[in-house]
Amino acid sequence: MEIQLSEVLWTVLFVWLGFGATHLLYNVFFHPLKAYPGPFAAGATIWWKIYIEVIKQESMTDVLFRLHKQFGDIVRIGPNELHFSNPAAYHDIYNSSARWDKERMLYEGFGEDHSSFGMLTYAQSRPRKEVLLPLFSRRAILTMQGLVREKVDHFASILAKNNANGNSSDLLLGFRCFTIDTITTFCFAQSVDAIDEPDFAAPIVEAMDNTLPAFHAFKYFPLLRKSILGIPPWLSLKISPQMAGLSRLQMLLGKQVRDVIANPDSLKDAPHPIIYNRLLDPDAQKGNPIPDATALYEEAQSLVFAGGVTVADTIMTGHFHILSQPTLYAQLQSEVLNAWPDIDNPPRYEVLETLPLLTATIKESLRHSPGVTSSLLRIVPASGATISGCAIPAGTIVGMTSAIVHKSPSIFADPEAFIPERWLGKDATGLDRYLISFSKGPRSCTGVNLAWCELYIAYATMLRRFDMELDGTTEEDLVFRDCFTPYYPGRHLRAWCRPKET
Repeated sequence: MEIQLSEVLWTVLFVWLGFGATHLLYNVFFHPLKAYPGPFAAGATIWWKIYIEVIKQESMTDVLFRLHKQFGDIVRIGPNELHFSNPAAYHDIYNSSARWDKERMLYEGFGEDHSSFGMLTYAQSRPRKEVLLPLFSRRAILTMQGLVREKVDHFASILAKNNANGNSSDLLLGFRCFTIDTITTFCFAQSVDAIDEPDFAAPIVEAMDNTLPAFHAFKYFPLLRKSILGIPPWLSLKISPQMAGLSRLQMLLGKQVRDVIANPDSLKDAPHPIIYNRLLDPDAQKGNPIPDATALYEEAQSLVFAGGVTVADTIMTGHFHILSQPTLYAQLQSEVLNAWPDIDNPPRYEVLETLPLLTATIKESLRHSPGVTSSLLRIVPASGATISGCAIPAGTIVGMTSAIVHKSPSIFADPEAFIPERWLGKDATGLDRYLISFSKGPRSCTGVNLAWCELYIAYATMLRRFDMELDGTTEEDLVFRDCFTPYYPGRHLRAWCRPKET
């Protein structure tokens, strides 16, 4: 008997609808998380999150603040996902002994599955991270601080030229150019020279920014992600000129990887140890396989993205608040001047670390800067877990956004205010435990020591070399959309940077 195509399609449709309805009913009435409060639609289907993040394009961070105010400390935000607001819960999830798997959908959204960042299990990521950590150790960073100084001095020279030409400077793009040039030189001994682009509109910086709004669609729709990310860089360059910077970076990294694999001895010519020296060293691998070309490329790309956005956004956020508070600004300039009397003889990073108000201001900037805005999702292991005093079933997706901790009034009094003094004196005891900008535990940020070095040297240089003034920027301009890292759709921070002569 001949079967009509329409009959097959209708059968498939009914089976699909039936499966979906059964799954929805299970999520609502029988799922182990059914007793946890939250929006009904969130507990029923993942499409609630898709609607919020992809269709409405609303920041999940903002939604989470509202949900916790309505439902309490633990909120069900997906059929199998819980979010927490008690700051102590952060350390239940992210700590040195909690070697939990990363959640697949979130991390596969980056297309960097073969990097230490993208690997889902601790067992996979640990050997790779241990290979890279010596490059990012405090000792190594102290040795390499001259590179950071070189980049920030070059950045300062461009700011001075802008001022001489009667122009203010875009400090969001400017600080990102500084960190991009620093991380590419540090990791690959090859700068992309973003700082030299007019008004800091470097193609790579703008392209990275342009990709942020697509992140949520990539996360939920892997076929879309694979289709777009699978386009060869040379073809992407022709199809989408606005992505030229990213395409050129991909081609640069791809060529580097091919060259070092074909001729490992070329690494001896690098002016300092770079990531390929470690990744291609059998002794550093300690018996583990040498990463293939795909793994090398994805490791390189993940380091560029991680190092090129979050630190720059922190510096930008901090400078807005400093320039909005004249008294604080004057105190910081005085403190830095005392440590740096000769403008042509800058102090070392170790000296800057001892400045109390500068240190407090950097910490307060980290608290206010969103950094990574999204929750770093983990999977509760087979043994289950106790989080915020509650027994959480095995297999549950759990997470906390750093903003919830950093803006907790139980830890930080008057949390919306920028108050560096909160980090000074006896009242500061215990606050560092809740400064989680670089995450905590075995999957925390690999580049944390480099980040601190960049922060101290950049802040001190800006305070010592310039008299700065905001060029019309308001707090509303700093409103961002949560796209794993912040996406600033409005007017960027602009400031006049007038050089000091002595």
